[in-house]
Amino acid sequence: MNNATVLPSFVAGLMLAASAAAHHSAPVFYKVNERVTISGTVTEFRFSNPHAILKLDVVAENGETQHWTAETTSPSILRRRGWSQQSVEAGERVTLEGMPSVDGSYLVRIVRAFRADGTEIGVPRGTDN
Repeated sequence: MNNATVLPSFVAGLMLAASAAAHHSAPVFYKVNERVTISGTVTEFRFSNPHAILKLDVVAENGETQHWTAETTSPSILRRRGWSQQSVEAGERVTLEGMPSVDGSYLVRIVRAFRADGTEIGVPRGTDN
């Protein structure tokens, strides 16, 4: 190989590595040391890669409906934690505990999820299953 091919390959490798690190770096998007709790009605649940997404409508104290997006991990990891495509359905009321977004938008990274009756969805992280 000569310098004309080595340098561009090296630069491309660095760019891919930086992109992968940014994609999987929760502190870029979420306040990882803080927690919020939100309750609302599910409008959509996408059990797909790279991260499962739950969308819900939350009614604020002032009566305003807020459209939240809640992100969690990949379906392969969720399956090991007891989740499936049928874990959550549109119209269901849920309560989520998670990391708030750094920019204050209606975005949260799910840490735990509960049905209206208080039953936890799946099993908590760290559970030996």
